[in-house]
Amino acid sequence: MLFTELARQVVSPNGRIGLLVPSGIATDDTTKHFFGDLMDKKALTALYDFENRDRIFPDIDGRFKFSVLLMNGRDRQTEEADFVFFARSIDDLKPRDRHITLSARDLKIFNPNTHTCPIFRTRTDCQLTKRIYRNIPILVDQNRKSGGNPWGVRFVRMFDQTNNAELFRSAEILQSDGFRLEGNRWIRRKDIYLPLYEAKMVQAFDHRAASVIVEGGNWMRQGQTDDTTLVAHQNPEFVALPRFWVAEKEVLRVLGGKGTAFPAFVGFKDITSPTNQRTMIASAIPFAAVTNHFPLMLMNLPWRRQLCLLANLNTFAFDYATRQKIGGVTLNFFIVEQLPTLPPDRYDEKCDWDKKVTLEKWISDRVLKLSCTADDMRPLATAADFKEGVHKWNEAERSKLRAELDAAYFILYGLSREEVEYVLNQFQGVVKEDESHRGPGSTREEILNAYDGMGL
Repeated sequence: MLFTELARQVVSPNGRIGLLVPSGIATDDTTKHFFGDLMDKKALTALYDFENRDRIFPDIDGRFKFSVLLMNGRDRQTEEADFVFFARSIDDLKPRDRHITLSARDLKIFNPNTHTCPIFRTRTDCQLTKRIYRNIPILVDQNRKSGGNPWGVRFVRMFDQTNNAELFRSAEILQSDGFRLEGNRWIRRKDIYLPLYEAKMVQAFDHRAASVIVEGGNWMRQGQTDDTTLVAHQNPEFVALPRFWVAEKEVLRVLGGKGTAFPAFVGFKDITSPTNQRTMIASAIPFAAVTNHFPLMLMNLPWRRQLCLLANLNTFAFDYATRQKIGGVTLNFFIVEQLPTLPPDRYDEKCDWDKKVTLEKWISDRVLKLSCTADDMRPLATAADFKEGVHKWNEAERSKLRAELDAAYFILYGLSREEVEYVLNQFQGVVKEDESHRGPGSTREEILNAYDGMGL
């Protein structure tokens, strides 16, 4: 970074200078002031972002991203800089549709808090994302003196897997200390140890996606997942088991002694990638200990309203926008804060496709059926006045419910059917995985049919 700053200082007023730099210079929070100043001063001519997957640099990991950064002197200002993202070779710079021009004003639309750069594969992505941002506000707008955080979201990383390891207890230790296992909690009189949820245990709307087993013979990654079977998912008594447990008093300490106010948590997986099948994966989980790679989003709103935010996070519309913003493998808070998110008061409105109910009722009913599939989620069901308590896990129904939620948010985001088809086509990993299990076109067609059925 120091070398890049020095290069900018020494370039002549009418000159240009090109450098190879990590791509994070345009997308990371730590370099936002430098990059923002480049754009504000019209000193950036071009930035061409490359993935090393074709081994341009053979000794460097294929996931490494670097950029050609071209800067100009103060007398050679550039109104709009030229960008290309996700190139793998020089040939990828040739197609015109790969080139996107952005100004400082554009960055303030996409990332008003940080003025960092989004990452678009094509002009179509840029234009569609810009339209979404003009329709939908961001989650947290730091530029507003009041009302900038309408959800009242507070991000919490509960326990760091390295720095807080001294608080973690294994099943063997707890058993030897006289604790007994009830569900996935260890109890000894008034002492309770809560399961330590890791991100790998969770999938969208599924807090029991996997247990974690310890492979002691592994030098690295000793904690391996044991995926939950369909039969286990259909058993409401089944609980996912972690590697470790943490004393309930430590969880309450992190929460400031407010544990009784949280019948459940909403959180998301922060290790991800724009090339994964899904980039944003969020879920409700029971009251428990949680590692740092599943940050929580704490709010003081009624639970049905909070579940509307969870629904929003897990939709293709939201995920599509997320993919345009993440340059590395970590879904940082500053990225999440600047994603287009429906505000909470929007859910007071009636559904355009069902005037009998509010958006909150229509959406939260579906989220509760997706989330409250086990006995350990009964506290959430009670808090949300979900009379059913526990809803039976049914794969076909879950697919239908998620398709309806996706269709609803495509409508709420203002996307046309053609745009919906385009967005769904960007998730080829999901399509291929789905087709291998359910046949051609299942997820895509189910969402499109739901969208058509809502017939606006």
